[in-house]
Amino acid sequence: MEHRISCTRCGNTQTASSECHQAWDEINCIECGDFIDTYGHQQEIATPNYLLHTLNLARSLSLQMARAEHGSGRT
Repeated sequence: MEHRISCTRCGNTQTASSECHQAWDEINCIECGDFIDTYGHQQEIATPNYLLHTLNLARSLSLQMARAEHGSGRT
């Protein structure tokens, strides 16, 4: 599986393929050499369960913020 990943230090975007790597192998930027992520974490992000989990966390936070705002009397 290939996916695009960006370096937070220099902004370089590169393709990371997880087909021939172990989960604990590092992904380093090809431009500046900075550590970006591990292949295992990138595989977890790409799974639907991770995306649903993130969506549910965002929804819960939105509801919590709405309740807090309503409870404080703000409009």
